[in-house]
Amino acid sequence: MEGAHSNSESLTGARGNRSDIEGHGDDMRIESKNVSFSYPGGPDVLRDLSFAIESGEFLLLVGQNGAGKSTLLKLLNGLLKPTHGSISIGELDTRHHATPLLAGHISVTFQNPADQIFASTVREEVAFSPTNLRRANARELTEKALALCNLQSVASHHPYDLPQAQRKLVTVAGALAAGTTFLAFDEPTAGLSQIERSVLDQMVTHLLNEGRGFIVVSHDLELFFRHATRVAVLSRGGLTFTGKTRELIESGTVLEEAGLRLPTSFQIKRRLKLP
Repeated sequence: MEGAHSNSESLTGARGNRSDIEGHGDDMRIESKNVSFSYPGGPDVLRDLSFAIESGEFLLLVGQNGAGKSTLLKLLNGLLKPTHGSISIGELDTRHHATPLLAGHISVTFQNPADQIFASTVREEVAFSPTNLRRANARELTEKALALCNLQSVASHHPYDLPQAQRKLVTVAGALAAGTTFLAFDEPTAGLSQIERSVLDQMVTHLLNEGRGFIVVSHDLELFFRHATRVAVLSRGGLTFTGKTRELIESGTVLEEAGLRLPTSFQIKRRLKLP
């Protein structure tokens, strides 16, 4: 088992061919160095987090509710600033740059679509980010995101006329359309049916092959273990494990100690020693 490390650890093994992502070169890196965070007058919510992820890689963040996972996403896009340590996205130190600038490099979606949706049609909602970021190919990015999230048929609908699950896909499509190197999702499959989970599954595969990087907070280990380059386990604000997915599965105890359960299909694979 690999424990949390004081030195940031690069996530290796990017897959697929990389295409030019709007506004950026092929290679970009997010690095967290000894990051801690606390609200004024409160205890540390996060403690001494160090990790790194390259474009084209997938980092899965797991842990019980209240472990600090959602707080970490807010640190990544500058909504919150580290109390100690630093987070860099490319050459940008999030401590010294506002969310609108960081939004050109990382798109974040949160658990509740109501926190993000404001436009009167699905297409307008999805088009907001690439238009606001002045992407030269904003229309192309919008239509591609609608297609990847299977939303073309409802593009002219008001988002709040859609079921909750589709509204969640609207926020995901809006993040995709931004054309950023990195995408960060907070519980993206919560409340989704198997149909919508399949849409998300195919979308992630497609974008990893394009060279996009993912940081995903999720309890849906069944789906995201298949994509994860590495997994980070958060417990009580600290990293108890950072390593390859296979190492986590084979460890047998790390998830249980964090109050989580290995999906049945992966338990069977472990017992049978299947790849």
